Amino acid sequence: METILKVSNLKKNMGGRKIIDDVSFETYAGEVFGFLGPNGAGKTTTIKMIMGLLDIDEGHIEICGFDNVCHFEKAMECVGGIVENPETYSYLTGMQNLRQYKRMRKGVTEERLKEVVKLVGLENRIHEKVKRYSLGMRQRLGLAQAIMHRPKLIVMDEPTNGLDPSGIRELRDIFKRLAHEEGVAVLVSSHLLSEMELMCDRVGILANGRLIGVKPVKELIMEAQGNQRIVRFTVNDIESALGILEERKWEPFNVTENSFNIAIENDQQLGSIGIALAGADIWLLGIERQSHNLEDIFIEITGGGEQIA
Repeated sequence: METILKVSNLKKNMGGRKIIDDVSFETYAGEVFGFLGPNGAGKTTTIKMIMGLLDIDEGHIEICGFDNVCHFEKAMECVGGIVENPETYSYLTGMQNLRQYKRMRKGVTEERLKEVVKLVGLENRIHEKVKRYSLGMRQRLGLAQAIMHRPKLIVMDEPTNGLDPSGIRELRDIFKRLAHEEGVAVLVSSHLLSEMELMCDRVGILANGRLIGVKPVKELIMEAQGNQRIVRFTVNDIESALGILEERKWEPFNVTENSFNIAIENDQQLGSIGIALAGADIWLLGIERQSHNLEDIFIEITGGGEQIA
């Protein structure tokens, strides 16, 4: 696999605190790499160093073989991305914005602008002023700006923040198409594991400025959960149900007026709970498997703790 981004022993201190502590990872052509961590874990700080927006205290970053300090211009020619929020001129149309950015990039033709507009799905709105765009449309316009020069690496910092489910799905499909069909390396940061699970080929998980590991996201979830699944039961008589559970030493949690969670180790245990409740004339109104969110997984993997700012 062709290595596009190589981060080696990266360190960063701010205000006397260690923000990034010996972080190393690689991303490859043709993959979507998820950079995962709770808010404040150090994702944006790392991305800013990759994009040349923050100085590196220690370590090295190479993009397409170019050191992003010693050969900054050559490294940045290989990169496109959005850090935090896309910057646009709201009083201009989408196409006028793209043409402004086109002036700063070599070799971008009008034909290429039409290609990226189609790729991000803005054909019908590209000649409207950006101030009329929704957040999702602004994100897609920002992505069009980032990819117009055909970069080898695309870096997107929390790109799904504030988007509705439809907008998230559209953005996710674009990233996967760029990686899997055009061979681009896509680096996407997020604290939403559910979205990364659907989008990424591999993930690097960051906590308190340290990279815990790099692995497929499904493997990460399995390690965090062990053999257990979290199942939510909804019943018609919560007090009686809790009494049955207490008798059998099953430990419910997240109890509400008509539902509760239980950690289930196997299907036999799941069936036993259902039989016990039915035997006590308790109606089972619903069973739903609960997904771990990223914060839960971090607590399980790292033992919790305060995140760095």
